[in-house]
This record gives sequence, C-alpha cells and structure tokens, in this order.
Amino acid sequence: MICTAIDTFYVTDEELWNSPSRRDGIDEATEMTLRIYGCDLIQESSILLKLPQAVMATGQVLFHCFYCKKSFARFDVKRVAASCVWLASKLEGSPRKARQVLIVFHRMECRRENLPIEHVDTYSKKYVDLKADLIRTERHLFKEMGFICHVEHPHKFISNYLATLGTPPELRQEAWNLANDRAKSRAKRIIHLEK
Repeated sequence: MICTAIDTFYVTDEELWNSPSRRDGIDEATEMTLRIYGCDLIQESSILLKLPQAVMATGQVLFHCFYCKKSFARFDVKRVAASCVWLASKLEGSPRKARQVLIVFHRMECRRENLPIEHVDTYSKKYVDLKADLIRTERHLFKEMGFICHVEHPHKFISNYLATLGTPPELRQEAWNLANDRAKSRAKRIIHLEK
C-alpha cells in the first residue's frame, strides 16, 4: 500500500511486534496462520464472486491493516474477511451485494468444514443477523482506517516504470506476473515485511 499525505494508517515496528493479538495472548505462529487463512478466504471468495484481482489485493491489504489495529481474539477472521471482500469490491468499482458475499462465504464454510451445503434463506433471522454483522464489521473497518480506505497497489506502476527505463517487453511481462502471484505468497511477504 502506498500511503499519501492524507493517509492516517502508519504503524511502527514496535506496534507490529506488539500487535493487539499478541497482547491478547495469541502467539506469532497462530497470528501468521490466521492472517494466511484470512487471505485464502478473500482469494477464494473473490474468485467465486468473479471479482478482478485488484479486489483480492485490496481486500487483503484492508485485512492486514485491520488486524494491525484489532485483535484476532476479538474479531472473527471469517467475518472480517467477508467484510474486506465486500468493501474492496466497492472500492475497486466491482460492487457485489451483501447477499452474494454472504452466500459465498456460507458455502465456503460448509465446504471447508465438510458440512452439507444448505441454501441460505434470505428471509431468515440467521441471514438478517449475518447481514447486520457484515455491515457492523465494515463500519469497524472504516473506523480503524480513519475512513480513508484508498489502496494504491504498487504493481500498477511496474509496466510504466520499466517502459520508461527501456526494458524489453518480456521483462515487463515477467515483472507483472511476479507482482500478481498467489495470495498466500503475498500474505507471507507482508508478514515478513512487518517483522
């Protein structure tokens, strides 16, 4: 994420090491596992919702930023991941309805836990509660980001920079491919950079 002068989201090395999750007793390995799991959920749901890759990346950035300020012990990973996808889809100009996001996350949860896949009744109390929770979690995201949720992905500039340097098209394509690698690798790099 490239921060501009109006961005309010900055964390120090000390804040990264002493994250809210660590203060709540979650060890480093568990925190990393939860971060990777959240990124997997964001990636898989974005594919199922047929969202552009920029939405996946934005959702993952929002997810990591949120958990730099809040604890995994206090906010459920699945709910935050769903809210990050929903918010990122709006930020990147590919909005999806809350209903679509909730149905996809419900199906993913059923598959991952080997439960029978059942239809989500959009008129049930369970659905109304899930939707209210999605909206509430999105508000928490906004609050923690200081209502500035603009994410500028650096890989958008790679082709322009390399073209300016006069590099061959093959190198530009390779750089683009590397910048767009899998979400797990991106999550591991982000965690590594935070250390």
